[in-house]
Amino acid sequence: MTMPYDSTASSGVDADGEIENESAGGTGHTGVTARTQIREVKDQVVDQAKTSFRQARDSASSSLNDSRHVAADKLGGIAGAVRGTSDRLRSENQPGMANLAESLAEQVDTVSRYLRDRNLGEVRDDLERFARRQPAVALGVALAIGVLGARFLKSARPSGGGHA
Repeated sequence: MTMPYDSTASSGVDADGEIENESAGGTGHTGVTARTQIREVKDQVVDQAKTSFRQARDSASSSLNDSRHVAADKLGGIAGAVRGTSDRLRSENQPGMANLAESLAEQVDTVSRYLRDRNLGEVRDDLERFARRQPAVALGVALAIGVLGARFLKSARPSGGGHA
């Protein structure tokens, strides 16, 4: 099938590499307009993605910040409980154990204050420096936290009625 030739239409490639198709009364900028529209849509998608990423990052940061404050408060409570134990041990004439409990309470209280006073970036940087200086200790602490966490989760699981 052959198309009739229209002498009023001309085709060519513009300076941007876009195919121009001009016919009588046409604008000749169809490719440029499409490219502009595509660029605008792409810019909108990129802006929307950046906004979504910022919102997700801010939400995660806020959540971690809240968790840091909760952990600091719980550690403060643990320090208070250990101090109470220390006082009971003193009243039972066990000064050695009471001093040990008091020392532990001071250390837990120090960690609680540290978490309360530092931002997340500072905590992360301090942990990285510690792990670089003392990799074996950092690995041991991570292992101990993992074991304690697993024991806690296992003890917190509701017991089933029957065992297989």
